[in-house]
Amino acid sequence: MMKHWQLNIGLLLAGLLMLAPTAFANGVFQTYNLAWSGARFGNSASATGQITLDLTTLPNPSSGTVDIFSDIQSLSITVTGTNTGNGTWTLDNLLDTSWWTGDVTLNMMTELVGQPTNGNPWGNPDGQSGEFSLMFDPGIGGPWGVKGFTMFTGGADANSMLLTEFDPVLETPVPEPGTMLLFGSGLAALAGMVRRKISQRV
Repeated sequence: MMKHWQLNIGLLLAGLLMLAPTAFANGVFQTYNLAWSGARFGNSASATGQITLDLTTLPNPSSGTVDIFSDIQSLSITVTGTNTGNGTWTLDNLLDTSWWTGDVTLNMMTELVGQPTNGNPWGNPDGQSGEFSLMFDPGIGGPWGVKGFTMFTGGADANSMLLTEFDPVLETPVPEPGTMLLFGSGLAALAGMVRRKISQRV
């Protein structure tokens, strides 16, 4: 018959193994490469950057336009080739956001631009196939996102750019610190229990 302490250790270990998948499924921060191009509007403006999103709180799907400011963990956008407004802009300069999945669940682990929606593919500037806009402080020359996945600088249409890339940087998801602390504490308790039982037997 299994001893009482062996049963307790077995139950604790089983609980930790059940917790492990949860630890790596929650609190996932995913980074994406972003790009905009002025080619559709006949200009040389462009922008590139990265955004990191908390996929556990990001509205996906969203049935309409929502603000995702609180879902952004980090952000940096560099604008070049415009008449005015060239420079690098970060989360500190961000004033507002606009996000809409086109009424579908987007696959956040592959390129978003071009994914099917209830209208045209996501990223199509028709105002009916989703939305992604970043509005930076125009008072310091920041780029301003408008409907249709477009962004411009300096209040000039000549500097308009269309979103062309929203591509995930494939990396290992990062578990929430609290979950990992709980997991580590459980392992420490298990090690302590085993150590006590061994010392009692010698």
